[in-house]
Amino acid sequence: MNERARSIDHDALLLLGMYSSRLWSLAIPPVLFACSSGDPGTSPGSGGSAGTGGISVGTGGQIAGVGGSSAGGSSSGVGGSSTGGATASGGTTQTGGAGGSEASGGAPGGSGGGGSVDPGQISITDAVPGFASVEGGTTGGGTDLGTAIAVSTMSELQDAAKTSGSAIILVEPGTYAGSLNVTSDKTIIGTLPGVMIQGNVSISGSGVSNVIVRNLAIRGNPCATYDECKAGADAVYVGNGAHHVWLDHLDISDGQDGNCDTTQGADYITVSWTKFYYTYDKEHRFSNLIAGSDDEPNSVGKLHITYMNSDWGERVDTRQPRGRFGNIHMLNNYHHTGGGQIHGVGKDMALIAEHCFYDEGISIWTDMGSPRGWKGVGNEGTASDLNATLGTVFTIPYSYTPLPASEVVAAVTKAECGAGNTCTLQH
Repeated sequence: MNERARSIDHDALLLLGMYSSRLWSLAIPPVLFACSSGDPGTSPGSGGSAGTGGISVGTGGQIAGVGGSSAGGSSSGVGGSSTGGATASGGTTQTGGAGGSEASGGAPGGSGGGGSVDPGQISITDAVPGFASVEGGTTGGGTDLGTAIAVSTMSELQDAAKTSGSAIILVEPGTYAGSLNVTSDKTIIGTLPGVMIQGNVSISGSGVSNVIVRNLAIRGNPCATYDECKAGADAVYVGNGAHHVWLDHLDISDGQDGNCDTTQGADYITVSWTKFYYTYDKEHRFSNLIAGSDDEPNSVGKLHITYMNSDWGERVDTRQPRGRFGNIHMLNNYHHTGGGQIHGVGKDMALIAEHCFYDEGISIWTDMGSPRGWKGVGNEGTASDLNATLGTVFTIPYSYTPLPASEVVAAVTKAECGAGNTCTLQH
């Protein structure tokens, strides 16, 4: 998004049958995802063949143990129901099997029937974590893969993303050049690693909500001078009142203005398992901006954003993020940029950084003027002021179970279903 058009001070100063896309007719057994796209610190069940089971959800908001059961075996408890395979409070999966018992959080079932899960997989039924899970939650295009639309060209993708009504859009590996505008009630998922949008993605407008985008790479087009880049497009933009958006397992780089900016009253957003970086040494390497100006009244009381299990790396100079107005929860992230600024906390903004790892040589905090406050909890690394506190922050309204900071780097950088478009959709 053009910073100047948004009065940004830059810190200091898309029916079926109508398209050529084809309908996937898929028989979908219950599946277990092993890529922890919900709360960090949870692990997949140790077995159980797919059966009549349902979804087990712990209080941590993580799907854990779809299938792994025999028909008729179910348990129900605080934190969600479990059919044959249960979760404990906080979303930690136990060994699944037939006939789980009823207990708080769902107790373990009997012995499982065997089975294994590819650790590089994600599922259409993965639970939405973070701020996108509250205030009505985010469901995107639903979970019926039997109605999904498969696309393999940019025009097919654009048409599917802008159609009215709900849709699941499965994107086949390849390069898709151009701009993608996403309307409400859409789930867009790359089926395998190797989906690249060369251009930008926009989720914007007061009528736009309930959007899920997963397992894609988005790379901005090249720009040259500082002013050209500043006036260009963000690789991913969420704004102008759009709300309830989950961005998961994305690889976002080379945004002209920013990599992933969120402004103008956007709200209830979760960014998880995402990489932010630049591939060349341009001047304007500003990654994540929240609100474009101190004078942005439609953002007051909005901009509730979670960044979790994400990676800020090569050539990022500032904005990890930098913002105003919002309540921002940073959870289990890895920062290793060597840049000049990490968290820029500005007007009426509060930020909680929790169990993150900072391989940096500066303070993680920059006061950008009149923040409500910041708070560091359980952070580790080489940066300074890791667990400092200033002013007041906010109460986090969702459940989660953090990884210890010492385990974050290994989790975020793992080759299969770590941060970025590194996963395979189980379908």
